[in-house]
Amino acid sequence: MKKLLSVMFFLTVFTACKKEAYDFPFARVNYDGIYPNNAIYNGLHFPGGSAYINGGVNGILLFHDYFGNYIAYDRACTNDPLNSCEQVYRDEEDPNTLSCHCCESKYFIFDGSVTQGPAKQALHRYSTRYDGVELRVIN
Repeated sequence: MKKLLSVMFFLTVFTACKKEAYDFPFARVNYDGIYPNNAIYNGLHFPGGSAYINGGVNGILLFHDYFGNYIAYDRACTNDPLNSCEQVYRDEEDPNTLSCHCCESKYFIFDGSVTQGPAKQALHRYSTRYDGVELRVIN
């Protein structure tokens, strides 16, 4: 009887403590042939620069940070990623901020974290690989 009660207790505790999961919509991303020194990606030539490319759920923003790394975020605002209106842009007044013009959420460009809601989740980030010539964006 004690075993049954303890098993029931643990089942109750583990099923009652479910965390609310955040599921960002999946979009296959596998881009190569991005050459940051090519004129078509003019914004990526220098640290602090950025460029937009098609792909992901709602487009992809590429950012060249001040340490020589490339960061790729899906432009879909995490407040409502499937709403095409909710797309982040580089803020003209604060270049370290990505803003959603639809819901007015704001994100820190260096890590994608939310600085102003209603969004609660950080921007979706893709992996990047740079070999000194070619940039790849993958998930």
